[in-house]
Amino acid sequence: MPPSRYRWVILVLAYLCMLSFAFPLQSLPPVLTLIIRELRLTHTEAGLLMSLFALPSIFFAILAGSVSDRWGPFKTGVVSLVLVTVGMLIFAVSTSFLWLGFGRVVAGVGAATIAIVAPQIISQWFREHGPGTAMGIFNTAMPVGTIICFASFGRLAQLLGWRIPMVITAMISTLALVSFLLLYRPSPNPSKRVVPEKEEKAGRPLVILLKIGLPIWLIGFCWMWFNAAVISFSSFAPDFFVSKGYSLAFAGFLASLLMWGSLVLSPVVGRLVDKVGNNDLFIAVGGIVLASAIYLVTRSTNFFFPMILMAIAVALVPAPVFSSPSRILEPKNLGLGFGILAMASGTGMFFGPYIAGFVRHKTGSYEMSFIFLSILALLTTVTALILRVKMKRD
Repeated sequence: MPPSRYRWVILVLAYLCMLSFAFPLQSLPPVLTLIIRELRLTHTEAGLLMSLFALPSIFFAILAGSVSDRWGPFKTGVVSLVLVTVGMLIFAVSTSFLWLGFGRVVAGVGAATIAIVAPQIISQWFREHGPGTAMGIFNTAMPVGTIICFASFGRLAQLLGWRIPMVITAMISTLALVSFLLLYRPSPNPSKRVVPEKEEKAGRPLVILLKIGLPIWLIGFCWMWFNAAVISFSSFAPDFFVSKGYSLAFAGFLASLLMWGSLVLSPVVGRLVDKVGNNDLFIAVGGIVLASAIYLVTRSTNFFFPMILMAIAVALVPAPVFSSPSRILEPKNLGLGFGILAMASGTGMFFGPYIAGFVRHKTGSYEMSFIFLSILALLTTVTALILRVKMKRD
């Protein structure tokens, strides 16, 4: 099959790999109540199980990105998918909090790495052939995985026990692993630059990290603010809507509008990014719209309009963020670039909900928490505008 057609096989493969990130992350919330009940966990321990999954992204993402650049996506991808599968199987058979936490960490290390490898191989294959469109399609994997988990795993766990959804998640990772072994091919357009021997020796990862350039770090900060705002809001939105008198089912539906917007609009935004360019402007507009929508939630009595507005905002940011590394970095540094994005995402996912929950606890109201999240969303815009100034000067 010619490369012009095989790149779509690579996109499907990367999509399946990203589902191996989405399912382990989102398989826990629908069954968490049953785990607490069976293993007699405290709510603090239950919350820690979610946080442990994000920790590897904070501490190991940049290292994993550097390893992927040096080992290549194939070896790194295989190891990461094995770790996800093993981690989920450990979690599925665990009978204590210690082993549950260990399983989450192992799966988190693998998932953090596959979240780097998957967009890396897309960037390598689509570098000159519509990276925005490819990333727009790719970024629907997270909402697809989330919607499936929330729609089916809770009911399945009530019928067959909470361990069955965990085994299914491990099976999905195994399917991704087998597909990766069978279908992966290196990009036909690798970097042509020959690396001098001295540069290849001691200190290379640190030297590259320092020299990789400010733009990728600014994109990382945009991604961190964005994820902190979105993940924090989605964590507390159902409880907020229930406090306003809605049923738990309808509150979940309102909160899920975030993911439906991304699922429908992300490929469209990716196509626009390819045609128009100006990734930084898409990110900046997304931050403003997101900040406005979150703030409107605190002032509304009918939440459909701000939630639909928020869904549009959530679709505006991921495609331009994930298509940016292929535009500003050399192919040999793509893994490290996506490692920076993964570290930024993990940082936002870990600390954002904690601070928002702390503000809610101290004030007794979600109003100040959501205003805090609006500020985080505005920081996305501010950082994107700084990025635009930097790119114009260069």
